Amino acid sequence: MSFWRNDAIQSKQSYWSKFKPSGLFLQAFLAFWLTIISILVLLVALSQLQPEQLETKPLRGKLLDSMGHLTHNIERLVNKKKKPVEKVILHPRFNQHKWLYLAHENIEQSISSEVNSQNIDLSLLHFQTSNNPLFIATERYFAYGPFPIQLGNEQYQLYQIKPIRENALLMRVKMLPFWLKALAVLLPSILLSVLFSRRLVAPLNSLGSSAKALASGQLDARVNIPMRRNDEITTLMHDFNHMADKLEQSVMTHKQLLADVSHELRSPLTRLTLANALAQENASEQQLTYLTRIEKEAQCLDKMLADILTLSRLEHGQNSLHMHQVSFATLLDNVLLDAQFEAEQMGKNLTLAAPPTLTLMCNGELLSSAIENVLRNAIKYAKNNVELSFSLSQKAVEISICDDGEGVSDNALAQLCQPFFRTSQSRNRDSGGIGLGLAIAKRAIFAHHGSLEFQHNKPQGLMVKITLPI
Repeated sequence: MSFWRNDAIQSKQSYWSKFKPSGLFLQAFLAFWLTIISILVLLVALSQLQPEQLETKPLRGKLLDSMGHLTHNIERLVNKKKKPVEKVILHPRFNQHKWLYLAHENIEQSISSEVNSQNIDLSLLHFQTSNNPLFIATERYFAYGPFPIQLGNEQYQLYQIKPIRENALLMRVKMLPFWLKALAVLLPSILLSVLFSRRLVAPLNSLGSSAKALASGQLDARVNIPMRRNDEITTLMHDFNHMADKLEQSVMTHKQLLADVSHELRSPLTRLTLANALAQENASEQQLTYLTRIEKEAQCLDKMLADILTLSRLEHGQNSLHMHQVSFATLLDNVLLDAQFEAEQMGKNLTLAAPPTLTLMCNGELLSSAIENVLRNAIKYAKNNVELSFSLSQKAVEISICDDGEGVSDNALAQLCQPFFRTSQSRNRDSGGIGLGLAIAKRAIFAHHGSLEFQHNKPQGLMVKITLPI
């Protein structure tokens, strides 16, 4: 029994937790009813501000004919048969279920067939100037008239009064002009809808921005969680931040492991290189061939480990960049000379524009290495031509490097700077490298608050744009 009781309590708690006051369900529920209440309050307030209203429309049909006969009979009894006016309109024949009112231009001489026990304001009828019978509606009563009637020497206007049983406030609201009713409905609806929508959408926009930042590689991207909010969206924000923490921890652990392994491999690699050099001194010609091959592969492995360590330091911000003012032309002199020589050796045409005259606050060695890496990459994969140009603005200098090679696909374009990435066709193991050059170049340029972009070159090839702040 205890088990079933606990299970029932947990089910009940789970059910009611869905409708807790902080939940989106209740927020939407309260927003809806708050809008309805606001509309009603505004309608009542507007109705109280409005003076007492009259609505009129032409009187037609059987009621018009009935009132016409009634007017004629009253005139006949009073004028021809000399009956007193008060007695005639009080006669059951005329007064049964009818409240007749004879309005005189002097309101004190007006005659009513019933006592005005409800304190209805009949004076409103004295302001009617229409010569045609009307249906008149006020918040307290309906009136049918006027019907001009001559009784003796006095001129009256005959009305039939019908008191309204509905609440006067409700009638006031009903008789509001259409534009006021529309205003009372639209104003609270729009204002409260905007407020609720902003409360609902704002954290989702923040969450979406953080998700995009995280997807673009900003592992420290987090959502700012509102302090005084506790609903399903807040829970989602906490879950997102928890996921981002775990993801950052996993990626950083992976990178740290890679850096540690690379660092630890440097010592046995150094000993291997030293042993290989000692072995070459006493090796035969055939053995020397194998030992030379071992030396070459060891150098390749040493370069690979050096690249991994450099990338790790840049990603972890461990490279303390010693910035100083460097002439842009001086920064590129050796890079351009080496690139020109390499292009000539490969039988390719390298077109170089003159660098603009300016100075940059940078780490010259790291930045020149990054630019050289991109430029040599373009020379390696170009078919015949490589072009380097510059564009200068007030805040930045842009370096454009274009080649006429095979280019890469749209999918590969976005991944060129990912570590260890190589395209399946143009960039493979035979071409050398392990896919770290562009990754290191991008992070080095980012460390200088610049950007590295890849685009398709027309009609073919690749265009690389390096933007550096001045």
